Amino acid sequence: MQENQTPEVRAEQAARDLADRGMAVTARAVREAAGVRMVVAAATAKAWNAAAAEQDHEVIPDVPEDVQGRLSAIWADAYRAALAAVTPERDRLATEVEELRGEVDALTATVADVETERDERAARLDKTEQERASVVSARDDAVVRASRAEDRAEAAEAERDRVSEQMRALIARIPEIDTKREELS
Repeated sequence: MQENQTPEVRAEQAARDLADRGMAVTARAVREAAGVRMVVAAATAKAWNAAAAEQDHEVIPDVPEDVQGRLSAIWADAYRAALAAVTPERDRLATEVEELRGEVDALTATVADVETERDERAARLDKTEQERASVVSARDDAVVRASRAEDRAEAAEAERDRVSEQMRALIARIPEIDTKREELS
């Protein structure tokens, strides 16, 4: 069917093809076969079936035995010729399909191996990330403790300096006390 044909012509050809294949000519079948709107398909199917009903008044006799025998022989010869023509290609394609199935199986196994390796690496990466987070946390804790220790050390040094200053002042006053004691005695 050509695309430049009208929908009606395409629908008529589809109806004829359906009837030739012994299939029912229905609006749905015509629409699917011709790709036309349901209105066109319904009108074509209705017209086709009406025309077929008028022609059914003729009585078509059965195929005579000798004609049936000749048709059967022609069909058998045609079938054998077609089978002989397609058998080598069919066998080649069957071999190719088996080879391709083998490739698919090999590739499937490779994909499974790669996925397993990916999952193992992801698990190792997760573990490494957890370890890194733990080390970073420990480092942060150590930094906080070191900062606190440094603050305490600075406070202790300041206290030491203050106490040292008091001791120097007291020591400096000792000769004064001795002098005052001697004066008092």
